[in-house]
Amino acid sequence: MSYDEHSAHAAYAEGENVSFTLLSDPDSRVIEEYGVLNTEIPAEEAVFHGIPFPGTFLIDESGIVKDKLFARHLAVRDSAETMVDRMLGRVDPGATDPIAHVRQDDGIEVSAFLRGGGGSIRIGPRRRLMVRFSLPPGIHIYDAPVPEGMVAATITVDAPEGIETEMARQPGTKPLVLPGIETPLQVWEGEVDFEITIYANSALTKTVSDLEKPEIEISVDVRYQACDDVQCFIPQTRRLSLIVPVLEIVTPNFGMMKGMGGTTVNMDTAKHFKALSDRQTAKTGSGGASGAN
Repeated sequence: MSYDEHSAHAAYAEGENVSFTLLSDPDSRVIEEYGVLNTEIPAEEAVFHGIPFPGTFLIDESGIVKDKLFARHLAVRDSAETMVDRMLGRVDPGATDPIAHVRQDDGIEVSAFLRGGGGSIRIGPRRRLMVRFSLPPGIHIYDAPVPEGMVAATITVDAPEGIETEMARQPGTKPLVLPGIETPLQVWEGEVDFEITIYANSALTKTVSDLEKPEIEISVDVRYQACDDVQCFIPQTRRLSLIVPVLEIVTPNFGMMKGMGGTTVNMDTAKHFKALSDRQTAKTGSGGASGAN
């Protein structure tokens, strides 16, 4: 749902073969009732006043809102996979998600897979790089800090220019008391998932522009030391590499954006933006919208 006119939605749906329902709320009444009006845009900014924060409500079969995911920036979006994973409370790789894994002789398996966009990446939307340790019963690995001579688990992402990463979620640890060490150490056991947010900026276009097949390699270096109740094993360093398809960026169909790479939507964006601008300006009585036409 957006504050665009019904005609703009109809043009977009026809041009992009959208089969699901688009809801038009030109007066932002429902947007306000749901408490998602973008309050950072004042009424003086006529064209954009009334727009919601970008996000999604998750509704169950009974029509009850169970969760919501909202962001501050229009270009930041969560994928359908992210929302389903959040509802299920578990993350599993999909059929098309790039995945790599290695299994050690001690039974420890480490895997990495990309969630979101069917396993692809493009400029704008966030994806999730999941790193999973599957530890046999009785085996644990350490979080920092650790005493001298021991190795804490670390994860490092090596990606091409245009790819940004940041640690989003680290699983909870449990304390472990060792003889002779006053402060309990923090360890992980069983199956633990590390979630890394990954997204692309405009530099990615240059990275893949000369490639016959637009895809990139994202590598994950993991280092850890596993121990049981009796002994610690030799620290391990492993690299897991994912080959990730890169999709073209899709931009509004404004003349000034042609030639900037990617594709434009199959609708006359300028026509519908002007209609929105005229409507908003008339509604607020502001003359400041002329510069946005």
